[in-house]
Amino acid sequence: MSGTDVAQEQSSESAAEAPKAKGGFLGFLKIWLPFPLILGAVLFFQFKSGKLAKPEPETTMTEAAVFEGAGSDLPLLLEALQSERADIEKERADLEFAKRRLLLEQGEIESRQKEVEALLARAEAKAQVMEEERDRMLSQLARVYETMKPDAAAGILSGIEVDTSTEILRRMKERNAAQVMASLEPQSAARISQRMLRSN
Repeated sequence: MSGTDVAQEQSSESAAEAPKAKGGFLGFLKIWLPFPLILGAVLFFQFKSGKLAKPEPETTMTEAAVFEGAGSDLPLLLEALQSERADIEKERADLEFAKRRLLLEQGEIESRQKEVEALLARAEAKAQVMEEERDRMLSQLARVYETMKPDAAAGILSGIEVDTSTEILRRMKERNAAQVMASLEPQSAARISQRMLRSN
């Protein structure tokens, strides 16, 4: 067999294989091409029918179910609820303000009470000091009157307030006080005696 014959045979074989390869590709397309088309058509019809739409949140459906029976009154109900909520919030704010104010006033009252107690304590201490000072001065006056003549002491004591005269005579020794009382006018002596009895 010559080289020309071999070449002719090879060319005839390749010519026979070419239609086979072309027919295999067409067969592949015939088998697999319908699947994407069918899938696309199915998806298109599902989307069109609403089956692929995004589901609404459950809360919206629940709220719709709750207010389903309200009908045309729903806006009025919502407005009334909002108004009531605003009133409650205002009352809560007022209560908080009143509570803070009450606490401030309570603190101020306690502070003032402490100030008053301190003032009372100072006043009582001052009154005690004054009482002690008065007692000391009356005792000193009693000693002075004891050194005086009864007539002179009686003349001075008759011009002094009855309470003071009584306190001075109380602090004097009994003998000296009796001499001064004897020198006093009867009315003055009677008033001082009555005051001494009441003081006892």
